[in-house]
Amino acid sequence: MKLSIIIPAYNAENYLPQLLTCLDKQMIPGVEVIIIDDGSKVPFTTNYSWATVIRQENAGPGIARNTGLDKMTGEYFTFIDADDMVADNYLQAIFDKIETEAFDYCYLSWKSMPGGWQCSVQLKSVEDKFPGFNLCVWNRVYKTATFGKHRFNPKKLWSEDADFIYRLNEHGKKSFISEYLYFYRSDTPNSWTKRMMSGDLDYCRIVYNLREVKADNTDLLDEIKREYADNEIVLLTDRNEIPELANYCMMMKYNTPVSGTILRGDLYNGFRQIQRPYVTQVLIYVAAEHAIGGIETWTYNFCVHMHKYYDITVLYDAMFDTRQMDRLLKMVPVIKNDTSRRIVCDTAINCRIVKPLPSNIRARQTVQMCHTCYLELWNQTKVPKLADITVFVSETAAQSFTNKPDEYVVIHNLTCPKEAHKPLNLISATRSTPEKGLQRMLKLANLLTAAGIKYVWLYFGKNAINGAPRNLIQMPPDLDIADYMTWADYLVQLSDSEAFGYSIVEALELGTAVITTPLDVLPELGIHEGEHGYTVPFEVDGFDVQKLLDIPQFEYRRDNAKPVKQWRKLLGNTKPKHTYKPDERVSVRIIRSYKDIQLDRVLAVGEIITVQKMRAEAIQQAGFGEVINDET
Repeated sequence: MKLSIIIPAYNAENYLPQLLTCLDKQMIPGVEVIIIDDGSKVPFTTNYSWATVIRQENAGPGIARNTGLDKMTGEYFTFIDADDMVADNYLQAIFDKIETEAFDYCYLSWKSMPGGWQCSVQLKSVEDKFPGFNLCVWNRVYKTATFGKHRFNPKKLWSEDADFIYRLNEHGKKSFISEYLYFYRSDTPNSWTKRMMSGDLDYCRIVYNLREVKADNTDLLDEIKREYADNEIVLLTDRNEIPELANYCMMMKYNTPVSGTILRGDLYNGFRQIQRPYVTQVLIYVAAEHAIGGIETWTYNFCVHMHKYYDITVLYDAMFDTRQMDRLLKMVPVIKNDTSRRIVCDTAINCRIVKPLPSNIRARQTVQMCHTCYLELWNQTKVPKLADITVFVSETAAQSFTNKPDEYVVIHNLTCPKEAHKPLNLISATRSTPEKGLQRMLKLANLLTAAGIKYVWLYFGKNAINGAPRNLIQMPPDLDIADYMTWADYLVQLSDSEAFGYSIVEALELGTAVITTPLDVLPELGIHEGEHGYTVPFEVDGFDVQKLLDIPQFEYRRDNAKPVKQWRKLLGNTKPKHTYKPDERVSVRIIRSYKDIQLDRVLAVGEIITVQKMRAEAIQQAGFGEVINDET
């Protein structure tokens, strides 16, 4: 094979076919084209027999290029970016140069395509150099024997080709082609450059703005060498007396307008800061969390089971019950959304069926949770197509909707069986809304009273039930009522419908029988009349309350292994970094009074509080306080 062309591609389906059509028209023997599909959302395929497509998990352009280098067989090789174009005689011009000159490196003239940023570089002699910003591998043809085992640095998510060229040092015989052969597209919406500039990527560009760098400034050289290992470095200077710095920095004139994440050296107005995104593996978007509810329970139970496998972050917009936050913070970060900052994750899980994910979230895959059955009250007959994957918490929930995605997954809710002490009586925990059966509760209470059956019925809800007898006692909402469930003979849940029925399952796992309406989901959960409790007709009237005195005894266990396995398959077999440390705390001095939602009180200026380190940094960043120590 004479020439290998390596094309790394990520979501380039709008551009790559045009490039391949151009290559097909000029294809000649001795050319192999290797396309590395770097985890595109839609796997790339082609019918061209001369092209080989290799698909891999998304790992960035450097690793994609390395894959191509490992697979190529050509005597010479080059790269084409998937969203760019080449001239109609691109292949023949390179072949002619190979036949006439035994070069180690051949440089190609190039120019921008119409639209976007404009630039052109036409080489006139072998001594011509590309501009400092143009250290790119797509304008070079390499001889494989000269190249050897050289590879791209997998840590470099940006300017990986500049780093590659720095380290290669390009010693050997050089040649050039003056004719424009390569056409660069600068206006690609999903390009790596645009994603970096908009803060979509966890990327760091450190800009040093120093009017002059003196030869004895070895500390600067050592610092830049260290930073260069993981970051991109730009040095703006009018005088550099350390030539070695050119191996680690993109060199520009002092005070040149440039974008970056960190500025060091002299301040100037031409620096535009790129805010680094918040990065996590799994993001759970809850919008708001209340004191009680299925989504609140699902969020907590999911984190209990899954945080050992993934770095998880819970994201909310405005309201978050402090008790729910406190128990979640013992396992995972909980953050309020700042729409000006990008959030980058492997998987974003949207817990709200009527609200899309915030626009500042960038996820490799999105999951739409459906925690509810169809509710006429909400006029929600369709499951909106807002995500890559839709997860229903039961087949009952899925089948209740008249319109749902063609592809969906049913994953039963994770549960957290609790050890508790067991008294007796009735208990309910539900939202204070009509579809949750408040009037049925009142009817059943009256039937019990009329039958002379003594009972104490604890009802955990926000609003009182009008006309309730005194032994139907309203309790404030509580996140964890396991002890009360073991106190009860029955959990009472008289809803119109339930997608899963967390309270029902939790009660059964504790050995507490249930009184329910004839919910469609009961058989799916393995709940049987008389064995695990009793069903009350929706109208309640005529129900024989005397049989409630025969309290069922049973063992009920749900297997959480299957839902965990399903989530592991859905989210991917990755390793968490576990950098979140719930017990790491620091002190903060309040410098501006504000209402703290976790402490549920107004903090005064000068007050010192000790909080989790991440929260302390958030308070300081918001301008309400300053961290006064960093001791855990």
